[in-house]
Amino acid sequence: MIRTFNAIAFVVAAALAVALYIAKAEAKSSQERLEGIQAQLAEERRQINVLNVEIAHLEDPERLRALARRYLGFEPLDPSREVNLSDLPLLAGADGRRDTLRSDSHVVREERIEGLAMAEPREVGGPD
Repeated sequence: MIRTFNAIAFVVAAALAVALYIAKAEAKSSQERLEGIQAQLAEERRQINVLNVEIAHLEDPERLRALARRYLGFEPLDPSREVNLSDLPLLAGADGRRDTLRSDSHVVREERIEGLAMAEPREVGGPD
């Protein structure tokens, strides 16, 4: 009876030792994989920072202004060339009706119906 108990205890101890060894090997493998992923993550973050710096350099307004002058011949606008919206002529539509701009920024379409002039106000611009 004691021999059987000792044999069973030895088999259980051997099985636990093997299970412990396997668990330790898997933990070590997982730890190495985790360190590899963390190193890769650090490298990706470094590359993201490099790309953000490069984007900031490429979008620099002074750099773009210099490139526009050099390659496209663009120059800053002269303030005397700016005009107000009210200074621009309004074109007649395809149906011959004419749009006019009121002082409160409403466009008024003139229609003549049997000798009467009618106006239809509408908002100018996008939604508020």
